[in-house]
Amino acid sequence: MKVTLEKLPASQIGFDIEVEGAKSQAIYDRIVKDLTRTMQVPGFRKGKAPTQLVLRQVGTARLKVNVLEELLEKTLNEALAENKEVKDKALGGFQLITNIEDLVLTFTPGQEVSFKAAIDVEPEVTLNKYQGFTVQAEEIKPDLSEVDRTLNEFQVRKATIVPIEDRPVALNDVVTVDLKVLDRATGEVLPDAGEDDFQLDVDEKAFIPEVITAIIGAAIDDVVEVEAIFPEEYSPEEYVGKEIKYVVTIKSIKGRELPALDDEFAQSISDKETIAELREMLEKRVINEAESKTQANKERAILDALTAELEVDLPVTLLQQELDFLVRQQANYLQERIDPAMAKQLFTKELVKEMRRISQPEAVNRLRRKVALDKIAELENLTVDDAELKERVAETLEAIKDPNIDPARLASLIHEEMKTEIAVKWLIEHSEIELVEQGSLKPEILESISPETDADVVTVDATSEEA
Repeated sequence: MKVTLEKLPASQIGFDIEVEGAKSQAIYDRIVKDLTRTMQVPGFRKGKAPTQLVLRQVGTARLKVNVLEELLEKTLNEALAENKEVKDKALGGFQLITNIEDLVLTFTPGQEVSFKAAIDVEPEVTLNKYQGFTVQAEEIKPDLSEVDRTLNEFQVRKATIVPIEDRPVALNDVVTVDLKVLDRATGEVLPDAGEDDFQLDVDEKAFIPEVITAIIGAAIDDVVEVEAIFPEEYSPEEYVGKEIKYVVTIKSIKGRELPALDDEFAQSISDKETIAELREMLEKRVINEAESKTQANKERAILDALTAELEVDLPVTLLQQELDFLVRQQANYLQERIDPAMAKQLFTKELVKEMRRISQPEAVNRLRRKVALDKIAELENLTVDDAELKERVAETLEAIKDPNIDPARLASLIHEEMKTEIAVKWLIEHSEIELVEQGSLKPEILESISPETDADVVTVDATSEEA
């Protein structure tokens, strides 16, 4: 057997293989012998039929395919074993480059056969620069007024609803209205678009903001008219985009009597004993969220600078794996929020293929960051502490409480996660990051997004059945 290796694009190694006829003849003879011994031919006892009758029943084409399949598998495995350097970096299995149908037509057992195959290998990674970056990142400052908004939301949820007759509609009221929707062009009522005795929370998050704004200040029996465009998120869908007029008749107003912000209230919505403790907890949460967002901005900025210095040819195998992960992640998120029967109907092959297409830029970006950080870990000999790894694995297993989780697989995933964290920390420590005001970088970011952004994205046109 003669094997010639060739470096191919997309981090592949090509195998050009020539196999002597004796090898295919040996496989052919063994398969024929096995068939003769095991096949039941009418009129003969098992294993006693003449070879020619057995071959006639099996068919020449099927026999050639069986021989060729075994020959390809055997020779590819041998070729990979003989090239240990490639084997150690191999990702996934071989892909046959030679057209299989042409190979079947020209193949004759006992004669020399040549074919080409390729296998993905770990990509060669070059970082032109990996430290000493100077970047800017937005600092997210905590908005402590969020605490008051959160407490008010809980007050609204626990409020007592009481009838109102001596004042107009105010924010956070509950009103009952007759809602009609008219076609502005014809003045006709649009069927199924309105509703009588419609109960409405006076909150812009709860209904169409223009309508909410218009009815604030209206009294019982007032009729409020609002011109608008029928919104996309409402039904019937046939009216979406139509120029309409809302006609709202106020029939009743109910107000919310909010509970006092005292210790009793704190105990009713949390495990805190006092309102002061509850406020302190909420303030810490707001501060921690702001710090987390700032840290994420720092990491994003430094990783963008790093990957700009990265040269790598990503293999399709890694892209497929990353796309599988992202699609499973999205699928799990949706399945937790919708009926299982609906989920089965929803996740068609077409939808999965579209999800993979949409997720591809993110998959490429995530992979580029990962290989760049792995390269830093390699260059700087950054390692994961075994004791910390065991501790995190134990904590994760305790939190998940799933007996079907493979601890070894989990440990491998957490090891990769920790290695990434260590590399990011090292990168930040060896760079300068200037924190700037929130919102100040957005125009630059938007300008950097152009139609050419996806020009280097590798197209992956396979659909994972498993996903």
